[in-house]
Amino acid sequence: MFKDCSIMVIRADDPSQILRLEVDKATQQAICQTFSEVVADLVKGKTRIPFDGSYKPNDDEFLAIKEFMLPEEVKEAIRNPMGVAAYKKESEGFPAIKAIFVGKCGKRNETEEFKAAFQCFKKEQYISARGLNLYFTNNTFRCERNFGISISDRIDCYYTKKGLQFSSFFFARQVFDLGQFYRWALDPEVDRFASSELLSVQDPQKFKDMADTWIRRKIAMINDSGVLENNTATKIKKLAKSAGIEIAVEDKKIVLPNDKEELKIVLGFLDEEAYKGPFSNNTYLANSKRRIKK
Repeated sequence: MFKDCSIMVIRADDPSQILRLEVDKATQQAICQTFSEVVADLVKGKTRIPFDGSYKPNDDEFLAIKEFMLPEEVKEAIRNPMGVAAYKKESEGFPAIKAIFVGKCGKRNETEEFKAAFQCFKKEQYISARGLNLYFTNNTFRCERNFGISISDRIDCYYTKKGLQFSSFFFARQVFDLGQFYRWALDPEVDRFASSELLSVQDPQKFKDMADTWIRRKIAMINDSGVLENNTATKIKKLAKSAGIEIAVEDKKIVLPNDKEELKIVLGFLDEEAYKGPFSNNTYLANSKRRIKK
């Protein structure tokens, strides 16, 4: 798939800048072959699930953002790899790497079609020149003190004309800014949520301090669903009780717990991710959901 493609890196301090790794032919072929194989592992024979931020895929599924547009600087690097500056040491050392990728560009009916595979770069992939790095060759360990990097046998996202495809949003968003495709509540929305007419929050500042990414995502989903506008506190309490969840109501308002774990159960229920098992009668909090098409 990626035969004879150049190996590119995205700078961590300036993601708009692409650099080319100078490698020998054997290394280029090995990297291109590895990336081609792991692309197949990511999508081949698996079910494509449109990404909406609320579903965690199973091993036989992958997520896709059809509307994602490949950055122009990445396209240009793929079109003209020899016009891309080489990755090399600068005055303060080697530039930090955000991601490594390979890609190719073809044409169909005069329209460009890009394919590219990306691996987010982790700190442990740097091979430091400090210390004693020993490499085993011909039954002997030798010491190597040069700076280096390690490329693992995985990719975190794959781009085609069908959009950006991945199995983990957490790693995909370390390669690209995907904030526009995944909504969570910012501070002003958290404040408005805490002052909702249907909710009672004893300490708004403590509530905001507890609002991690999961809670902010739940707040955004609850607001988007309109559940607080379309139901009364009494009705919500009754429905929660049938699911084995206790919700306190005072003065026609739902009292949000000060305990973080209890708060997550209430928010999970409001976002329809807390439910009672039909067979065990146990109450569960799901970590994802996907609507079934009727």
